[in-house]
Amino acid sequence: MKITLLGPGIMEIPPKGWGAVEILIWDTKNALEELGHEVQILNTKDYRHIINGICAFVPDFVHVHYDEFIDLVPFIQYPNAITSHFGYLERPKMFGGYANVANQFRDVKPNVFCLSPGIEKVYNLMFDIPKDQTYVTPNGVNNMNFTCKEEPKYPDRSIYLAKIDYRKRQHMFQSIDSLWYAGNLADNNFDRNKNYLGEWQKETLYKELTDYGNLVLLSDGEAHPLVCMEAFCAGLGVVVCEWGKANLDVDKKFITVIPESHINDIEFVEYEIVKNRKYSIAHRDEILEYSKQFEWKHVLKTHYIPAVEKVIDRWSK
Repeated sequence: MKITLLGPGIMEIPPKGWGAVEILIWDTKNALEELGHEVQILNTKDYRHIINGICAFVPDFVHVHYDEFIDLVPFIQYPNAITSHFGYLERPKMFGGYANVANQFRDVKPNVFCLSPGIEKVYNLMFDIPKDQTYVTPNGVNNMNFTCKEEPKYPDRSIYLAKIDYRKRQHMFQSIDSLWYAGNLADNNFDRNKNYLGEWQKETLYKELTDYGNLVLLSDGEAHPLVCMEAFCAGLGVVVCEWGKANLDVDKKFITVIPESHINDIEFVEYEIVKNRKYSIAHRDEILEYSKQFEWKHVLKTHYIPAVEKVIDRWSK
């Protein structure tokens, strides 16, 4: 098939540093091409350029990766679907200005590729998108990029790997001495003089994530965070917020979910981080085996390609 992937037009693809959506688009392209498909990436906010680029390519399918392009969707004259990477989809009280985008979804009623079953329910029940127009297509990860050592270099350290942002809540947990941080700094409440590693480039991520005992991600909203799957590929267990558990088997002992009701209990959070870290270090083989289900080509063959084929089939009828 010929597939167009439409990026947000905010930063380059592939990104040099942070940019989870851009990484996902790039990895999707590479994996699709390995499976024999022809892929075009358009990454601009210029609607005329987008439409002209799509028409010149003549794709079988167009995948829009930016929900603010919802008003463009009716003008795409090829089978298409849209994915939202908005972190608060399962927290409507946090929508704020996003409510305007949600209303456009209700009006346009596009095909939606949802990152998790929980997000699909939001589109069905809140956005009034028919069930036969929503498809669960989780994110994947390029596991071959990551180094995984038998033992971490820093067995007494956990890493919080994310943009240093108020909604990511790193500033809340800086009293935990064993917790280290990497990410571009965008929160004045965060003390950069304590356990801050700076912003990691991709090469550093791939080589050094495995040096830590486990990953922590306790944001106040997430969709299907790529960093959790990256952690598994490097042999790390994860400690996540309620919103970060999408598509994860929470019965696994190397996956710990901190209830939102306990998020301010720093002593409890620290206890759970240390407990998870000890287990994760001793069970890296188990974590690596678990990571295989998130490998991009497996995800594409299991979820993505069948969804694309269904959209194309419905379009032709």
